[in-house]
Amino acid sequence: MKAKTLKLKENNYNFVVLAIVSSEDDYYLIWNLNNILSLNLNKTEHPMLKNLIPIGKTISYFNYICDKTGIEYSFVRNKYSKFRLISKFDSIDFMLKISGNLTNEQITHITTAIRSVKGITACINLNVKKTPLFGVFERI
Repeated sequence: MKAKTLKLKENNYNFVVLAIVSSEDDYYLIWNLNNILSLNLNKTEHPMLKNLIPIGKTISYFNYICDKTGIEYSFVRNKYSKFRLISKFDSIDFMLKISGNLTNEQITHITTAIRSVKGITACINLNVKKTPLFGVFERI
């Protein structure tokens, strides 16, 4: 009998999720991020995230795809008055997902720039690729 071989396709997920802690509102942070990182984040609706929130609630979601590099930036508020988009991250106010091929130097530059914004207390790389929340962030 001839042996069968299985070919597994490995998916390459290139993204980083940065946790941001800040008492500032999302529009203030977006304005600053757009300026210091030369982005054009715009408020939009995310169809999959809409299913994660209670009826009658809205989420704050901003998105931008750079034409030159193809890198996508997705900024989402996690903390609302009595609701958390991702309850496991109770103390995180915002998350910035950056999808695309980034070097460690670029990630360090971005986190340093974000930390320089007045009103931001912390900016941390969540490293979610090996956690159960990977699937959630994959859809953001």
